[in-house]
Amino acid sequence: MSERIITGTTHNHCTHCDGKATALEMAQAAMQAGLTSLGFSSHSDPNCKNFNEQAYICEIRALGRALKGRLDIFLGIEQDFYAPVQSPQEFDYILGSVHYVCGPKTGLLHPVDWSAQRLQACIEEFDGDAMAVVRAYYETVQAYARREAPDVIGHFDVIVKNNEGNRFFSEDSEAYRSLALEALHTCVQQGCMIEVNTGGVYRGYRDQLYPAPFLMQALAQWNAKVTINADAHTTQAVAFGLEQAAHTLASYGIAQVWLLEKEGWRPRSLTHLPEWENRGMIQKEQPQKE
Repeated sequence: MSERIITGTTHNHCTHCDGKATALEMAQAAMQAGLTSLGFSSHSDPNCKNFNEQAYICEIRALGRALKGRLDIFLGIEQDFYAPVQSPQEFDYILGSVHYVCGPKTGLLHPVDWSAQRLQACIEEFDGDAMAVVRAYYETVQAYARREAPDVIGHFDVIVKNNEGNRFFSEDSEAYRSLALEALHTCVQQGCMIEVNTGGVYRGYRDQLYPAPFLMQALAQWNAKVTINADAHTTQAVAFGLEQAAHTLASYGIAQVWLLEKEGWRPRSLTHLPEWENRGMIQKEQPQKE
């Protein structure tokens, strides 16, 4: 395999939230995969009742000191719109994500990416109008970008995760694309970096990356900042699809990708990419249904 284009990622989970491996195990896997940096982004989530923010901060900082000179460790947080962190200044970056929409009748937070069954329950509270749920999701994304302008917007169009085959709504419709493009433009205008996320493919929910191709084309037209992440919850996923994603971005005319390094966020050119053979592709996991 040619030299890596993507040498670090910032969207990774460990046992401080719903990850399946410890922070040390994830770091060891990153080094084995040839990465030179790894950012942790445990969930700040209204449903993660056992998340201990200070314990997480202490462990990741200690891991960074222990691996100094071998792997650069960054302390991030995947902050949900509905669960602001207590100490945002403690983190190297904020990865902002929307996982829920608020039910208009009950005020309950409905997860849009847990399972098809939970998405269906959400749609039912919106009187069976799936596009109303889509509208509420993208309006929440826009509200988040305007409220806080997080460093990175995570899995921008995760609302489609359980919609394979247009099960609930048409992703090709003008109505859907208009809502998504408006929200994406707001995020870019607010200075947010947009994450290209391979996690939906790895876990077997999707055949293509987040965000969808028409959104990548818009990012290229707007000269938006993008970064690439695996959204890894297991050691096997830590570098999944990173190189393929870089080539995909280049094919849509995106000229550079941004990586977090010791000096801060730095661009990496995607022009004149070395040839890369698709060897050792990690197999998709089976979706973890509830």
